[in-house]
Formats: sequence, structure tokens, C-alpha cells
Amino acid sequence: MSYSGRPQGMILRGLLLILLGGLFLIHRFYPEFGLGHLIRVYWPLLLILWGVTKLIEHLRAKQSGGSGGPFLTGGEVGLLVLLILVLVGFSIVDVIHRRNPGMDINVDLFSQKYSQSHNLTPVKIPAGAPVTVQTGLGNITVHAGEGESVRVEVNQSTAAATESHARTRMNDAGVVVEKSGAGYLIHPVKQDDRHGRVSVDLDVELPKSVILAATTSHGDINISGMAGAVTASSQSGDVEIHNSGADVSVNLERGDAHVSDVAGNLRLTGKGNEIDISDIKGDATLEGDFFGPIRIRNVAKTTHCATPSSDITLVRLAGRLELDSGEIEISDVAGVATLTTHNKDLDIENVAGRLKILNTHGDVKVRWSDPPREEINIVNESGEVDLTLPGKSSFEISAVTRSGEVSSEFEEASLKEVNGSDSGSLNGKVGIHGPKISVATSYGTIYLRRSS
Repeated sequence: MSYSGRPQGMILRGLLLILLGGLFLIHRFYPEFGLGHLIRVYWPLLLILWGVTKLIEHLRAKQSGGSGGPFLTGGEVGLLVLLILVLVGFSIVDVIHRRNPGMDINVDLFSQKYSQSHNLTPVKIPAGAPVTVQTGLGNITVHAGEGESVRVEVNQSTAAATESHARTRMNDAGVVVEKSGAGYLIHPVKQDDRHGRVSVDLDVELPKSVILAATTSHGDINISGMAGAVTASSQSGDVEIHNSGADVSVNLERGDAHVSDVAGNLRLTGKGNEIDISDIKGDATLEGDFFGPIRIRNVAKTTHCATPSSDITLVRLAGRLELDSGEIEISDVAGVATLTTHNKDLDIENVAGRLKILNTHGDVKVRWSDPPREEINIVNESGEVDLTLPGKSSFEISAVTRSGEVSSEFEEASLKEVNGSDSGSLNGKVGIHGPKISVATSYGTIYLRRSS
């Protein structure tokens, strides 16, 4: 009988089915085996397997005196495509999981998520001692207690094929409170394994006066009621800090930040989304690249906000500062206000101190409820400037626009308004002993409005 009459590729198809079944079996009962990593390293073995089976089929066909058949049959092509998709899927999930262990990615339909909780034995620590709370994956909650002990509630979770395997992984990621230099460290001892990280949430009660540092790579941080200095850092997660009795420092890489009722200074850096800051007794400094709205309210001393599109300094912010995608709004500043911005429309109200604005590619609107007392300097490129002053104001103004015109609702004879074909200007005085107002813009109109 000629070999050519038999189905071709039976060996390859059989081995491919065995390989596929073996991969799923390993991932089902031994998920920490690290299939994704092994596939990325040893995938050339698939080519070797393919070559060996084709060689065996060719020799068998030659011994039988028949044709070796096509190089690849339809069945072989289908199985190879399926195998490649499975291998690529395992590899992609492994890469994503290792880079973002907080993401819930699970291609194993047989795995389940398990969790467990327990409390650590309380540990006494000295008043004012430095304490660091950290977890690689998980949330951190810290609140002040009345005593002198550290109390920790641990909540762990992980996905695994069996409950016993999940318990083993979670027990390996035990949490300890240990002495570290002059302070104390609260952390899991073995959170990483070949399958990824066990999620470990820490709910910690600390003596109020400790100096606290809280760090998580993937998770949220919530801190309240601490009297000592607080530092919080999350690479992927939200940070909330309330009712702090000293300085606060926050670093974000991805997430939102909400900070309120800080008795000292606040410093917030990094990257993130929505930022909400309120009731800061000292300085508030915000430096970084934040995509969501930024809201800052009631800062007793100096507010400094530096982003890729703006650099703003406000002294004694009694109202609010809000930055959104295309607009900046500021109200009720008791002291000096200095702004350097681009690609933003500015809406500013009631700056009592000196005002200096350098803006490009946006409109500027400024209003005063009371007559201004300090110098005003506005330079705008490619945008209009709209000023509204009370009718009883006294001031000296010098305003010029290129490729635009000026418009004034103040009709004092001392004001000289000139509008030409490609420029406009407004110069003169209103009242006596008023501040100097300087305005320059291009490709926009300058409005000087009078409120009752």
C-alpha cells in the first residue's frame, strides 16, 4: 500500500495537540511555572519540533515508496495558528502582568480569586519615631490611634488554580513590623513569586505623632489624622490625605490626589489626573504633568503651581485656583499673583496685590470688585484682553495692541484712545494716585470696562 494514500501530517498534528494540552494543563495546576517567560525564551523549540516531525514523515513516506505529500496540510496550518495564538497570548499576559501587577488579567478560565485577612500582634513604638508602610501591590490606609502601639490589619488576595495553592502564596507574603535604622518598617516579606505578586492591603493604626512614609507601587493610599510629617508615594493609584498636623509630601505617577486640612506645607509632584487641594495653612506647591482638572482652595501662604503649560504663583489664596484643559480660573487672591501660561484662556477675579501675566495663545479676562491698589502688567500674544474695574477706580493705563483695537468704557478726557488700521492704543489717567496698568497684546482687542 502506498503511503501517499494515508493522511499526511499525523505526527505533527498529534504532537501539536499534545503540546497544547500540556500548556493548558501546566497553567491549570502550576500557574507559577512562568509559561509566558519560558515561551519568550524557548519558542525556537517549536521550529525544532516542526522540523523533526516533517523529517520523520518524509522518511516514512520514502520507506513506503510513496509521496511525502504537501509540506503543510490544512489541519496542520489550523493547529499551528492556534498554537501560535496561545503562545502569544501567554507571553502578552505575562509581560502586562509583570509591568502592571495591579491589573486583573487572567486568561486561565479555571483560576479563582481567593482572599484572607488577619491582624498582627500590636507593637509598641516610641513617640515621634519614623514609620514606613509599604506594599508592592495593594492599598494602604493609615489613621491615628490614641495609644503608643502599631496595629495592623492585613488583607491579602490572589488568583490561583486551587485554594491550597492560593493560601500558600498568601502565607508566603507574610507582613512584618520590624526595626529599621532609627525607625520601623511595615511590609510584606515575600510578595513576589514567579506568577506575579500577591495583593496585600494594609490597614494601619499608628501613634499620632510618628513621622510617616507610605509607599505602594500599585494601589491607593488613604491617610488621616496624623500629627507628624507625612510622605506618600503611589506609582499607580489615588492618594487621599486629610487632617494632617505637619508637612505633607505626595508623589504620583498615575492617579488622583485629594489633600485637605494640612497644618504645614504641602508639596505634590509627579504625574496624574485629578488634583484637589484645600485648606492648607502653609505653602502649597504643585509640580508635574497632570491631565485632569486641578483645583486648589484656601492656601494661607504661597501657592505655586508649575505644569507643562503654566507657572502660577499666588500669595494668600483665599478663593480658588482651577486649571482645566483649556482654561485657568482664579478668584480672591489677597497678595501678589504671577502667571506665565500658554494655550490657556485666563479668567481672574479679585487680585488685591500686584498682578503680572505673561500669556500666549489665549484670551485674558480680569475683574475687580474693589479698585485695584497695586501695579498690573499684562502681556498677551495672540489673544484679547478684557479688564473690568469699578467706576470709582483710580489708575494710570498704557495699553497697546498690534493687529487689533482698543475699547474703553471710561470716558475721562485725560484718556487718549487711538485705533488705526493695524493697531490700537489707550493712554492716560483716571482719578488720582492710582496704580499703573500696562497691557500689550497682538491679534486681539483690549477692552477696558467700567462696572458700577
